[in-house]
Amino acid sequence: MAESASKKFKQVFTQKYLKDIYQNNIQLNSATGIDRVNSKSFNENLDHNIDVIYRKVHTGRYHFSQYKEKLISRGAAKYPRVISIPTIRDKLTQRALFEILFEVYGASIPFLHKVIGHAIKSFNSHKYDYYIRLDVESFYPSIKHELLSEQISKRIRKGGVRQLIKDSIIQDTVAKPCGKKQWRVAGVPQGLSISNVLANIYMIPIDSKHSSQEDYKYFRYVDDIIVFCKEDQVERIKSEIKNDCDKLGLSLHEEGKDDSKSKVGNISEEFSYLGYKFGPSNISVRKPTVDKLRESIFRILTIYKHSREKNISRLYWTLNLRITGCIFDETKYGWIFYFSQITDMSLLKQLDLFLEKQLQRFGISSYHDKIKRFVRTYYEITKNLTRSNYIPKFDRYTISQKRQVLKDTFGITKERMTKEEIEKEFRWHIFKQVKELEQDLSRVS
Repeated sequence: MAESASKKFKQVFTQKYLKDIYQNNIQLNSATGIDRVNSKSFNENLDHNIDVIYRKVHTGRYHFSQYKEKLISRGAAKYPRVISIPTIRDKLTQRALFEILFEVYGASIPFLHKVIGHAIKSFNSHKYDYYIRLDVESFYPSIKHELLSEQISKRIRKGGVRQLIKDSIIQDTVAKPCGKKQWRVAGVPQGLSISNVLANIYMIPIDSKHSSQEDYKYFRYVDDIIVFCKEDQVERIKSEIKNDCDKLGLSLHEEGKDDSKSKVGNISEEFSYLGYKFGPSNISVRKPTVDKLRESIFRILTIYKHSREKNISRLYWTLNLRITGCIFDETKYGWIFYFSQITDMSLLKQLDLFLEKQLQRFGISSYHDKIKRFVRTYYEITKNLTRSNYIPKFDRYTISQKRQVLKDTFGITKERMTKEEIEKEFRWHIFKQVKELEQDLSRVS
C-alpha cells in the first residue's frame, strides 16, 4: 500500500496529469474560492498555475489558502451546515491528492449504491428480527487530527502526501479574506474532494471490526449506521459500537428523541435508511425525499412559465432528464437510478399522475407525449438498461447528437464550431444538469 501511494504520487503530480485533472474535473466547477479567481482566469494562466503546483508540491512548499465559507440551511431550529470552498488551485491539488488516497483506500470506501444494496439484501434475507440505527453527532467536526494521522500512517509512508493531507485539513474556513490565520485544531472541512475519503479512513477501525461479524450485519455511509441482528444482540452491539466511537472521540445521537436518527426497533416496523423506507409490505422512499423530487419538477415548470423565450424543447428535455436520469462519465445519475431497488410500484404511478396534473396546471398537457414516465424508466433501468435508448447515455453521443442538443436545448446556434468546442460546450452543460440531478438526492438519509 505504501508503495502504491508513492507510485501514484509520481504519476499524478506531473504537469500533464494535473492538466488532465483540471480539464476533466475542475474547470467545469465554477465556484470561486477566497481569492475570487474563477475558472476563466485560471485557465488563461493554466500552464503557469500548474507549474506552481508542481514545483511547490515537489519541494514541500505547497500551502493551501483559507477556505471560503458557504452556509447550507438544514431547516428551522438547526445550525446551517458549513461548506468549505477551496481556491481553484487548491481544488486541483486536492483532486490529485484524492486520486492517491483512492488508489490506497478505494476498497475500504463504502459507496452509497452498494451500501443500500447490501442493506436491502440483508433486510430481505429474513435472518434478522431487529434493526439498530445509529447516527454520529457532528461527525466531520469531531474527527481528531492525530488519530486520523495515525490511521493514514499505517498505509502511507510518503511524508509529502501526509503533509499535504495535514495542511489541507488544518486550514480555517472564513466568510471573507482574513489576514490573520487561525488553524483548525480538529475536524475535517466539508466540501473538499478529499473530505469523504478522509472521513472513511477515520472509521476504518469500526467498519473493519463490525463488518466482519457473521452473526449480524453492519453497514455505514458517512455518519449513518444500520445493523440488522437478533433481539437479544441489540444491547451488546449498541454498547460495542458506542465504545468504539468513544475511542475515536465520536458521539452518537441519543435514542428516543422524535427527530433522532438513532433508533432501535423490530424489523417488521417501518423505518428508513439512506432515503429508503423499509416497511412490512414493501420497500419505498421516504416522504421528504419524494417531496424534494416533486418540488424539483414544480420548479422546472415554474421557470418555464416565467421565461421569455418559452423554449418548449428545453422544458421537456430538462423534465425528461429529471425523470430518467442519465449515464455520464460512465456513472449513473438520477433519482430512479438510486431508488431502483424499491418494490413500491404505486409510488411511481403516483409520480406519473402528479406530473400529468402539473402539465395540465401549467397549460402544457398537449406536450404529454413528449414527457417520459417514472414507471417506464424503472423498468428500463431494472430490466433493459444495456439495450435501452430511453435513458440518455451521454458518453455514447456522437458529435452530431451533441450539436443538436446544444442547438435545441441550450440555444447554441453557432454554425462553425470545431469538434473540440462542441465537446467542451456539451460537457459543461451536461455537467451542470448532473449537478442539479444530484441535488434531488442530497442528504438522502
